Amino acid sequence: MFFEKDENNFLINTCALLVHAAKIDQNYTEKEEEIIKKTILELGATKGNITSIIEEAKVIEGNS
Repeated sequence: MFFEKDENNFLINTCALLVHAAKIDQNYTEKEEEIIKKTILELGATKGNITSIIEEAKVIEGNS
């Protein structure tokens, strides 16, 4: 159980970093978000939780 929570935090934080990098040029596109989704899935996210990971990551990135 602990590992799952830690892994989820890793995915959210990694996603926040990727979102931040995609927003550097101030033109965050759907294509960039799809690339981020594919990357997070390859890192271990499931299709069932990818949306919540991205939403949480956007909040973290927005607060940074």
